[in-house]
Amino acid sequence: MSAPTLDTDTMSAECAVAQRPEYKGLHRDCTQTKDVPLPHSYGILLVRRCTCTCHTRRR
Repeated sequence: MSAPTLDTDTMSAECAVAQRPEYKGLHRDCTQTKDVPLPHSYGILLVRRCTCTCHTRRR
């Protein structure tokens, strides 16, 4: 039986790769720590924040 897989669809590329033990250090390279709205719009996001749990520990 294999280990359960983590859904990385809502993570930044850095944090998604950092789920592998040999790439743990990539978490610190993630720059998607907050939502970036599309200029002159209401409620539309240009970039969504990364949902990795490593960001909740930084706050």
